[in-house]
Amino acid sequence: MTAMNMRALPILLLISLSACSIRGGPDLDLAAVPAAPDGWASRPDLPLTNADDQQPVTATNGWVKRFGDEDLESAIQEAFANNRNLQSVLAQLRASRAARLVARADLFPRVDFNGTATDAENAATVYDGSLEASWEADIWGRNLSLARAGSAEARAAAADFAAARQALAAAVAQGWYDRSAARISLDLATSDLERRKDTLRITNARFRAGLASRLDVRLAQVATSNSEDRLETALRTARNAARALEVLIGRYPSGDAAGANDLVMPQPLPNITAPVSVLAGRPDLIAAEARVDAAGLRAVDARHAMFPQLTLRFDATTRSGNFGDLFDPGTYINAISAGLLQPLFRGGALLAEADRQGELAKSALFDYAQSTLTAFQEVEDRLDAEATLERQVASAATAAEEASAAVDLTRSRYINGRSTIFNLLDAQTTAIASETRAIETRRAQIENRINLHLALGDEPFPAGS
Repeated sequence: MTAMNMRALPILLLISLSACSIRGGPDLDLAAVPAAPDGWASRPDLPLTNADDQQPVTATNGWVKRFGDEDLESAIQEAFANNRNLQSVLAQLRASRAARLVARADLFPRVDFNGTATDAENAATVYDGSLEASWEADIWGRNLSLARAGSAEARAAAADFAAARQALAAAVAQGWYDRSAARISLDLATSDLERRKDTLRITNARFRAGLASRLDVRLAQVATSNSEDRLETALRTARNAARALEVLIGRYPSGDAAGANDLVMPQPLPNITAPVSVLAGRPDLIAAEARVDAAGLRAVDARHAMFPQLTLRFDATTRSGNFGDLFDPGTYINAISAGLLQPLFRGGALLAEADRQGELAKSALFDYAQSTLTAFQEVEDRLDAEATLERQVASAATAAEEASAAVDLTRSRYINGRSTIFNLLDAQTTAIASETRAIETRRAQIENRINLHLALGDEPFPAGS
């Protein structure tokens, strides 16, 4: 064996030992991620869009326009510009993109220049200059893995921003119709108070005519006072809804936001994105998948940290009494060197770090799998609610209409002495409850439709708007 081979033997032995100590990559069980079904179990009758090319069509249409309210569109656009939480997520996206550039920097050489001047007593000024360049040869792909992990995390941050934008649009739309429902409820409470005052007036008149007892008067007064209490609650709720909407939009919460003119009936259910397209287009799932990629790449880097590291270095120095010589390449003395670093003993830290990163990669995969199941559940829940809420809205509207007619009939019968104060008060209580329920079901129907678009990953506005 030659002398050169003898000198290389220790190096080869170190590399061999380090390679033997490396455990396999993170054993990611991709079967943990549920497969997308062919259709939605709760509504197999609905036509699906884009089940073949896995590109969600509905995301390009803009679901906000389906509500036909330009003021709502303007409010959402204002929220996009002014909402502080969305601006925070955008700042995080920019920070992640900057971090991606930081991660890529290790792929390139480092170059530094250092210049000093020494002015000693009774001696001429001496100028020293040094130019240093170093580069780690990415033999095992460590730096490339970190750079790719940074890119994956930047993709996750971009998807987080898209998800936050969709969630904000949904929140503003819900707040918009919550404000409308609160205002309608306030009008209903005002109408109920007028109805109770009318009953109190009739009861007082009947009491003066000897046709009603003092108990009847007191019961009518109790009902009127309770209605006044409900009115104050409805007034506070309406103002709170307005302030909540203003904060979402990015305005000062003055309580002046108007919301929708009415609780509109959503348009017929559009074609629904296929489950496989939800996986491909929903931003929170895109973010979770990107984080799996990033975690896996970091696990690769942690394993490769136990391999030897080769660094190439170039140094050039000069010393002169002439300041201009610092910028003259001909005055520098150059040296090129190479260094090999092989970790031998770190108390088990490198192996433990490799295990830790591997487990983090598994955790990211399970998070993604759970997010997928949750996404499917959210869509199934919303689709199922579409049918039930439609029937509930119809039933509640019929009940409110009949209860209002019952109040008119009972009032007439009470005036004529054919019904008691108990019958009238009970009819009025039933009417306010039925009318309130009708408002709640209409609001719930709108909220469910908004949440369905959110669950499907639909964009609130057409692409490019």
